[in-house]
Amino acid sequence: MSVREKVNGDRATPSVKSTSPPPASSFWDRLPPWLSKNLRSWKSWKLVLRCWVASWVSFVIMLPNKSLATLGNTAFFSFILSIIVPPNMPVQIFMFLVTTIVSGLALGWALSCAGMAAALAARDKTLLKQTLQKTAESTAGLANPDALFQDAIFNGEFLDTRSTVVFGVFLGFGCFLFSFIRAYAPKLTVMSVFGTIALDIFCSFGPLFPFAQYTLLNSLLTSVACYIGIALILIIILFPESLNHSYLSSSAELLDKFKGILALQEDVLSTDPHEVGPGSPLATKVTMARVGTIQQLQQLMSQKQFLNLELSWGRWNGDDIKDMLEPMQMLTTRLGALSGFAGTMTRSLSSAQSQSEETASVSDSGSSGTAVDDTFLLRQFRERNSAAEEEYRVRLVDVLPSLREATADLRNAGVAALSSLKALIEAVNMNRYKRGSTLQDTRLAEVDKALSALRAAIEDFKVNRRLILLQPYQSVLDQGETGALNRAPLRALYISYVFSANLVAVSHGIFSLAEVVSETARKRPRARLWAPKGLRAIGKLLCSGRGGGEEAVGEDPQPEQAVESEEKREYKRDPDSRPPHNMLQKVANSIHALYKWGKTPEALFTFRYVVVTIALWIPSVVKSSAHFAYAERGVWALIMAQTTMNIYASDQVYNYVMRLGGTFVGAVLGMLCWYIGAGHGHGNPYGLAAIVAVFLLPLFFLRQFAPPQYAIAVLMAGVTFVLVVGYSWIDGNLPGIFQNVGIGWNVAWRRWVLVMIGSAASFILMMFPPKSGRKAVRLRNASVISGISYLYSHLTSLWLSADGPFDHPPEAKGGSSTYARQKWPAELRAKFIAIAEQIQDLRVRTAMSKWEGSIRGAWASENYNRLLELESDMLSSLILLGGALSNMDPDLRKATLPHTHVLNPHFISDVISMFFLISQSLRTGEPLHQAQYKNLSDRLHYHGSWATAGANVEANARRTKLKQSLTSYEYMFYATAVVGVLQMIKCLNEARTVVADLCGEVPLEGFERWREEYDRAHASV
Repeated sequence: MSVREKVNGDRATPSVKSTSPPPASSFWDRLPPWLSKNLRSWKSWKLVLRCWVASWVSFVIMLPNKSLATLGNTAFFSFILSIIVPPNMPVQIFMFLVTTIVSGLALGWALSCAGMAAALAARDKTLLKQTLQKTAESTAGLANPDALFQDAIFNGEFLDTRSTVVFGVFLGFGCFLFSFIRAYAPKLTVMSVFGTIALDIFCSFGPLFPFAQYTLLNSLLTSVACYIGIALILIIILFPESLNHSYLSSSAELLDKFKGILALQEDVLSTDPHEVGPGSPLATKVTMARVGTIQQLQQLMSQKQFLNLELSWGRWNGDDIKDMLEPMQMLTTRLGALSGFAGTMTRSLSSAQSQSEETASVSDSGSSGTAVDDTFLLRQFRERNSAAEEEYRVRLVDVLPSLREATADLRNAGVAALSSLKALIEAVNMNRYKRGSTLQDTRLAEVDKALSALRAAIEDFKVNRRLILLQPYQSVLDQGETGALNRAPLRALYISYVFSANLVAVSHGIFSLAEVVSETARKRPRARLWAPKGLRAIGKLLCSGRGGGEEAVGEDPQPEQAVESEEKREYKRDPDSRPPHNMLQKVANSIHALYKWGKTPEALFTFRYVVVTIALWIPSVVKSSAHFAYAERGVWALIMAQTTMNIYASDQVYNYVMRLGGTFVGAVLGMLCWYIGAGHGHGNPYGLAAIVAVFLLPLFFLRQFAPPQYAIAVLMAGVTFVLVVGYSWIDGNLPGIFQNVGIGWNVAWRRWVLVMIGSAASFILMMFPPKSGRKAVRLRNASVISGISYLYSHLTSLWLSADGPFDHPPEAKGGSSTYARQKWPAELRAKFIAIAEQIQDLRVRTAMSKWEGSIRGAWASENYNRLLELESDMLSSLILLGGALSNMDPDLRKATLPHTHVLNPHFISDVISMFFLISQSLRTGEPLHQAQYKNLSDRLHYHGSWATAGANVEANARRTKLKQSLTSYEYMFYATAVVGVLQMIKCLNEARTVVADLCGEVPLEGFERWREEYDRAHASV
C-alpha cells in the first residue's frame, strides 16, 4: 500500500478529482510563454513595427551623402539611440526619457566646456606659442596645410601638462557625480550613462586642441535630435496610443488576471490535495498567475506619475484612473492570500502524519501544522489528532467538497463582477472618440446587476452557505458537546475558514473597486479634452530608488541603507556617543558619517568608477600614445569599463557574461549584414537599406520581449550590430575623416578587443577589494526578518488595542460600508509593500550572487532561497492576519483577548526573541546556541496550559461555547487570524533551523537527551 493510501485509508472521495493528464501540446505550447504570446499578439507586433521603422529610418538618413555630411562622424548615434531607447511607449513617457538623456548629455557637455575654459586659462602660453610657430613653419609651402595641422593635433603635439591636469580634474569630478547618481537614483541610470559618454568624448579629445573647441559634441547632439524627431513623429502617427488609453488597457488586463485567479480556485478545490504540491502543474499555474498580477500592478504603479502629463481625449482623466489603483492594490493583496490556499493545503498534508496541536490553542481543539524538532508532547498531540481525523472522516480531503460547494456561488459571482468591470473599462477606453454613451450605460447596467448578484451571494454565504462547512463536523461537535471527545479534530475546518475568510475579503475588495469604477463612469458620461497637470510628481519619481528594472541588468536598485527598518532607525542609538550638541561635535559627527559612508558599497563603487576612468583616459592625453588611442577609438574601452562597473562583484561578473556574449553575437551579425549588403566594396545604399531592415526585425522583437535577465545581452548585440554597420558606412563614404577605423571585419575586431580591454580594466578594479554580493544577501535577509518582526509587533499591537484603527472603519461612499468594510491603515499598507519590495529585490540579488562562483567554497544558495520562501510565507501569513483583523468584529476581538493563546504576553515575547536571534545571527555571522532554541509551538502549548490550569470545572461551558463560536460568522475571521499567527511561527521555526545551518550552532552536550526525558516525565495529554 502506498503512503497516500495509508493516509487516505481505503475510502475514495469521488467529488475530489485527480489532475487529468495534460493534452497534447501544440507548436505554440512548446515555445517559451514570452515568445508564443507575443508572436500571436497584434498589439505586440504594432510595437515592434513602430520601433523597427524608427530604427530603419535612423539608418537610412545616414545613406545620402548630404545628410551624412551634415550629421558628421557620429551619424551612427541616432541609429544606436533607436536600439537603446526604442519608441515603444506613450509619447509623454518617451519625452521624459529622452529629456533625461539630453539632460545628461547637456550636463556632461557643460562640465566639459567648463573644464576646457579652465584648461585653456591654465595652459602655458609660451609653450603654446612655440608649438604653434613650429607647426606653422613645417606647413609652409604645403598644398594642404590644414591636414598637417590636424595631424599635429591628433598626434598630441599641442598637449600641455597643466591643461591636461585640469581636464582630468573635471573628468574625475563629473564621473564621480554621474556614478553617484547611478548608485543612488537608478531611474536616472540612462542620464548618468549618456552624461558620462559626453564627458569621455570631450575630455579625451579636448586636451589635444590648442584653442577652444566647445562644439566637439555637435555631431553627436545633432544625431540625437534627429532620432528624437523621427521617434516622436512615429509615436504620433504610427499606431498612436496615449498613456490614458494604454493605462486603461493594462487595467483591463489586470482585471482579467484577477478573474483568472478567482476562477482557478475551482481547480484547486476540485483537485486531490496531494497533487497541488510545489512543482505540480496546478501549483505552477497558481504561482505564475499570482506573479503575473503583481508584475502587471507594478507596471501600472510605475507609470501613474505620468498620467496627468499628457493632452488626451477621453471620458476619464488621469486622476479618475488613479482612483482605481488603491482598490486594485488591495484586491491584488487579497487575491494573493487567496491563491496561497494551495500552499496551505500542501503544508497541512506535509504534516498529515505529524499534526500538531497548534489550533487546539485557538479554542481547546486539535489542529494542524508541524514544527521542526517537535517535542514528545507535540508528537502525542499529532498522533491523537490524526487518529481522530481518520475516525470521524474530517481529513482535508474529506472536507474539500463541502468547501467547494459552500463557496461556489460566491466565487462565480466574483468572477461575473470582474468580467462586467472589465467590459465597462474597455467600453470607456475603446469608444473615446464616439458620441453618445449608450454602450457605456449598457455596461454600467451590467456592472450594477453583477454587483447586486455579488451582494446577494455575500449575504447568502454569511447567513446560510457557510454552514455547509460544518456538515462534516456534526458528529464531532455532538461528541464534543456530550464530553465523549476531549479534543475535537478541527484542523481541516480551520483551513476551510481561512479560504472562506479570504474569499469574503476578496469579494469586499471587488465591491470596493466596482464602486469606484461605477461612480467614475456615472460622473464622466461624455468624452472631452484633458489638459496636462501634476509636473511636481516627476521629482519624487526620479528620487525613488526602485522600480526601473535595473535589477535585471546588474544594477542594484536598493542601497544598503534603505533596507534598515523605519522602527529601527527611529529607536536606534549610538552606543559610543550621545547626540551632538555644539558646533564642534556636529562637525565631528558629520566627518564621522562621511567616513562611514566611504566604506559603503555605493561609495566604493563611485571611487572605482573614477579610478578606472582616469586610468583609461591617460593614454589619450599622453603624447606618445595619443595618436594610437584616437586612431583605435580607445574611448570605446573607456565607456565599456564604466558601463561594466557595478556595486557588487556578482553583478559585475553577470555583466561580463551578458555584455561579452551580446557583443560577440552583435559583431557576427554586423559583419554578416555588412558583407551581404556591401560585398567587397564600401557599400551600396539600396542593398544595405534592404538587408538592415531584415536584420532589424528579429532584433527588435527580442529587444522588446526577451526576458529581463537577457535584456542587457540583447541590447549589447544591437549596439554592436549598429557600430559595425554604421562605422563601416561612415568610414567608407564620409570624406575627411582622420584615421578611419575601417569597414566590416576591421570594425568588428577592434570593437571586440576594446570591449575586452574595458572589461579587464573594470575587473581589476573590482578585485581591489571585491565587494561580495553574498554578504549583501545575508545582511538584507537579516533586515527583512527584522522588518517582518516589526510588522508582527504592529499587527499584534492593533489586535490588542482597545481603540485601534480597525475599530473605526472609514465612511464608504454611497453608504455601502457593509461591503467595503474596513480598509487597512495607510501606514500598515506601506509597511507591507516595503517588505514585499525588499523580498522581491532579494530574489534578484540571490540569483545574481551565484555569479561570484565558488572560489572559497560552494555558496549555500539553496538555504538562502529557502529562507526567502519562508520570509515570503511569513509575510503572507501576516497579510492573512491583517485581513482577518480588518474584517473581525471589534466586540468579538476584545471579548476573545483573554482566551486567545497566541496573544499570551509570554508567547509574544518568545516570538519576538526568536525573530531577534535569527536576525542578529545573520547580521553578525555569529552562530546560534542550541539551548536558545525554543519550538514556538511547544511554547504556545506551555503558555496555554498555564492559562487554562484549574479551568476544568468549566469544561461543559467551554464545550457549549465552542459549538456556538464555530457556527458564528465572525468566528471565521477570528480563527483565520489565529491560523495566520500559527503559520507564521511554523515558518519562523524552520527559518531558525535554516539560519543555524548557515551560521552554525553551538551545541550543549546532553541537552537534547535531557529535554526528551524531561518532556516524557512531565507529559500530560
